[in-house]
Amino acid sequence: MNAKQSNWHLWIGFALSIMALAGYVLVFQTTRDIFWVSLALCIVAALLLVSGLRRAFGQTQSHRGKIAGPILTICSALVIGLFGFGSYVVSHAFAVAHNAPNVGQKVPQFTLVDSAGKTVSLAQLLAEPVADASGAARPTRGVLLVFYRGYW
Repeated sequence: MNAKQSNWHLWIGFALSIMALAGYVLVFQTTRDIFWVSLALCIVAALLLVSGLRRAFGQTQSHRGKIAGPILTICSALVIGLFGFGSYVVSHAFAVAHNAPNVGQKVPQFTLVDSAGKTVSLAQLLAEPVADASGAARPTRGVLLVFYRGYW
């Protein structure tokens, strides 16, 4: 009589679903980008769990997992559901910027401090001509303002 092989698809799928939730919870506050990694891990976990269940119930003579398979799948589904609910709640917890300008809309006049510590105003940036690739001075047509999330 042949010994049945372990169904590693189920166990790896369960472990990946736990890693997805743990990675989301532990690293989200510092990066805010872990959502996509966790989502990819959840998708791979779901595919492995489905594959493991097919092996457990389709190839019963060669693979184990008829009892552990449904249990691990239900636990993983709960974990993935918790991840989905958590990401939904977090995404709706951020305040909506009602007064933010839309794309193409003119912004009000402002003055900011640049990275060198100098004060720069929007009117000043729009008034100064800019040299193009050939060296000729051309009037400024617009300003691109980039905000980044710093550590202050």
